[in-house]
Amino acid sequence: MKDLHRAVDAMHHPYQYSDLELERANEAIQGSPLKQFYKEYYQGLYKRILACKQKNKDEAGETGYFGG
Repeated sequence: MKDLHRAVDAMHHPYQYSDLELERANEAIQGSPLKQFYKEYYQGLYKRILACKQKNKDEAGETGYFGG
């Protein structure tokens, strides 16, 4: 993701984006000129999103709803 605005939007509305798009959004944020504080915030948010998605997987292996 080259657009930083879209990358930040993906982090705040993860249920609207695929796992690959979320990963790319995280990479875009980490490679951006944002201050280190924000990079750490979004890195932590990305980890919480992944943990929630993993927790919400059902027996069929599909991800449940992740509200944002």
